[in-house]
Amino acid sequence: MKMENVGLLSMTADQYHGNKDAVGHSGLVKLMRSPAHYQEYVTNPLDPTPAMAFGTALHMAVLEPAEFASVYAVFDESRLEGTLQSLDDYKVAAEALGIKVGRMKKDEIKDAIKVADVESRFVFREDAIAKLYGGKQILQPTAMLAIQSIQASISRHTGAARLLSSGLAEMSGFWVDSETGIQCKCRPDWLVMAGEMTTGIVDVKSCCDASAEGFARAIATMGYDLQAAYYQDGMKALTGCRLPFYFIAVEKDAPYATAVYKASDEVIEIGRAKYRGALQLLKWCRENNQWPAYQPSGEIEEINLPRWAANFNLED
Repeated sequence: MKMENVGLLSMTADQYHGNKDAVGHSGLVKLMRSPAHYQEYVTNPLDPTPAMAFGTALHMAVLEPAEFASVYAVFDESRLEGTLQSLDDYKVAAEALGIKVGRMKKDEIKDAIKVADVESRFVFREDAIAKLYGGKQILQPTAMLAIQSIQASISRHTGAARLLSSGLAEMSGFWVDSETGIQCKCRPDWLVMAGEMTTGIVDVKSCCDASAEGFARAIATMGYDLQAAYYQDGMKALTGCRLPFYFIAVEKDAPYATAVYKASDEVIEIGRAKYRGALQLLKWCRENNQWPAYQPSGEIEEINLPRWAANFNLED
């Protein structure tokens, strides 16, 4: 299949993720667990979790603050006082309007109130929210405070601030892998720019532990090494330049500590071996239309405890 879009393009996140023909690094990480997990990820994508929604808001706040202000609003409960929400609220309003509720269901009471309330004495909570926030995505005050604290932490970090001082956010890259012929894609959080020259790739990661030791564990367990190598090689295919890959790691809880790390040659080398193997596996799965899980042949394996759990003195 010929790829329609090749190059570094500006598009929405929905348009980027809507391209199911091209594989991104998240799909390859799933594939490394098993082809069955990759196939489920592609064909039945999960709805965004609260953590994912927070991450999306955080990235926009850090990388596209003007866009963030136009898309998100902080929720203010005090502005909804007196609106109708519960069944009891509906019944009180209905009584005031002379409506006999009887065995009416909640939605039926609501419809009756709307018909009878010719003077617009009552406002339903959902209608008030729609009017107040005009379709914006709503953040709870605690989430907004955390995002603002993370923004401030990143801006205070000299290295992070320098990387984010000039660049392009959320560009989408598409290319065809020369070895496998597989369509590939990446969406760097931030491309560092010096004039018209791209000088680096930045990925913002919220985490539990931004220390060097803690974040190194996250790189290994979350597949960030694969991402770094995949993005670096993808940008090389698109621009002809091999760019350094930087992680801005920021903790999700106070004091929202920030640290910046450049992916080492070893990280890139190991990540490259992983994604190259994953692409070869994906090619085989597509050609054979087979998407096995952990034991492709239905074999029975012997299992042992992990090393950390096996370090136990049976004589004690």
